[in-house]
Amino acid sequence: MNMIIDSCYQGVVEKLTKQGVIKDISKELLKLETNDERTLFVYSILEDLNSFPNVLKLGKSNDISTHYRCLGNIYYQQNDFFKAFQYYNVSLTNAPYNSENYCTAISNRSIVLYKLKKYKESLKDVEYVLSLDCPEKLLEKLNTRKNMCIKALAGEPKYTNKMEKVESLVTMKGPCDPTYVCASSKLEVVYSDEMGRHVCAKEDINVGEVLVIEDPYFTLLLKSQYLLCCSYCLLSNLNLLPCNNCCFAMYCSEECKVRALKEYHSVECDLMATLFKMEFTKLELSALRTVIKARNDHADWKSLFETIKEADANMNTKHQGQVKVGDKWLYDSKYYTSIHTLATNVEKRSISDIFQKAISAAVFLRFLKLNTTFLQCDNNEEQDEIFKCVAGLLLLHLMTVPTNMHGISTNVMNENGLLLSDVSVASGAYAFLSLINHSCAPNVVRFSKEGEGIMTLFALRPIKKGMQIFDNYGSHHAMEDYSSRQSSLKFQYKFTCVCEACVDKWPTYVQLNMMPTKDLPVKICQKKKSVLNQHAIRQLQNGDVCTALNIYKDLCVLCEQFDKYAPCVELCDCQEALKQCFMIFEGFRTFGSDDVIEWTEITTKTFNGPEIGALNKFFFPQEV
Repeated sequence: MNMIIDSCYQGVVEKLTKQGVIKDISKELLKLETNDERTLFVYSILEDLNSFPNVLKLGKSNDISTHYRCLGNIYYQQNDFFKAFQYYNVSLTNAPYNSENYCTAISNRSIVLYKLKKYKESLKDVEYVLSLDCPEKLLEKLNTRKNMCIKALAGEPKYTNKMEKVESLVTMKGPCDPTYVCASSKLEVVYSDEMGRHVCAKEDINVGEVLVIEDPYFTLLLKSQYLLCCSYCLLSNLNLLPCNNCCFAMYCSEECKVRALKEYHSVECDLMATLFKMEFTKLELSALRTVIKARNDHADWKSLFETIKEADANMNTKHQGQVKVGDKWLYDSKYYTSIHTLATNVEKRSISDIFQKAISAAVFLRFLKLNTTFLQCDNNEEQDEIFKCVAGLLLLHLMTVPTNMHGISTNVMNENGLLLSDVSVASGAYAFLSLINHSCAPNVVRFSKEGEGIMTLFALRPIKKGMQIFDNYGSHHAMEDYSSRQSSLKFQYKFTCVCEACVDKWPTYVQLNMMPTKDLPVKICQKKKSVLNQHAIRQLQNGDVCTALNIYKDLCVLCEQFDKYAPCVELCDCQEALKQCFMIFEGFRTFGSDDVIEWTEITTKTFNGPEIGALNKFFFPQEV
């Protein structure tokens, strides 16, 4: 049977309820002390109930490729080029490599790119198709288009790269910490029973300083971005090429494709259709990828077992999450140890939450056992150890991921030339950033460069020596009231927030606007009006780099000056403008919008049905 994972969970609960054994199973699950025991216990329950879902087999198909290309043709004829582009990419992912459909999908994509004045990218697609076994009927079109692109490119003006001036502002000044290698030496990791591991300032830090530049352990592209970004490096690329086997992953280069296969995709590839159809969340998929990459980062299972043993031995010591390289201890996201030792909050989780996560772990374990070679080895004794280890790791990361993963977003320019902020692109595993606690009035802010997973952390408020570094987990005092923040933080992150905004019940931005103005120094207010005038605000909304560069330093100073009067509208305005500068510095997507198509996999069985057949008869003659 094929079903979404939530239905699988509900179905299991219903069966157990009918049998009258829910309470007994809950009691038994509570007795278990390790994650592998919990997962294997639930695994046996699903096996007894015959409740494991089947894996969906979905290979390349010329018929399905034709269907999606015809949909693309319809949108092309309606001048909806962004949707046409996406459907041509779906057609491409479903086409067998180097087939007529494969070549035609790229050829059609090239004309969309030409219409959008993306001449360089259009030319690249044309030249790629011509290097393949290109159908003779396409040759005349492609050669004509090639000449059109070359002519158009020759007439394009040469632009200076304004972003070069930005580099010095988004680069960390001064040395990095010798142990926490992605962080400034101005930071230190400390531990307390109340706060756990957290990050504090060893020196005074000014607004605008870069404090962390961290590469993730991996990134996970969101389903909505499959057709727009490289599945490995996240680059927004108009010339993506698909995985040769599955119908979902696309890459910007052969290098990214090879790296993805080596790190995780060789295992995920045959499962992609099932993972897509069952509607696993980014959190669940991140847990699965963590386990696969952890194994593939090691030469063999024995090496992974040793890493886990050493990591567990260093828990609750000063070397938690660190690895010894030569004579130095390092905490770095490129090592699995740093991810393995992140907090699970298992003691704060309800039994139903653990049971639900154990079901996801058991389903993943079943898929890996029956539908991949991931768990296979020659030694039967080691086989049992592998099965047990993976069972535990899957549940471990299903618990660490929700409170430690970080979202990666980009900004997209809309048709009116305005930036659309916070278009979610992916999730990433950042070991150091995961150590930073939450505040509803944070003193730092995160951004990632467009088309990259690297995360940069800036100081948003002045931070004195000894103060803790506070990030924001999504509940901000200016946007959400006290009760809503407390509720959402308690639900996802399992803690009660006691930041200054919560303790002192800071008002939201709307409420601040309706309150009497604070007695602020006149000179500072006048400076704010001068720097952040309507023209500057409009230019920031337009993503203007020059404006951001011109007012950036003044905004940093204003944020410093207004901070002592927090909360106030003036500080909120300056902080938001400063964040807008950071967004501009990190770049934005210059193609398309957030209007992504909704598409589902079509199996050959579905395709042969009367509805799809009728669609093809209608669409097919309308070729581009």
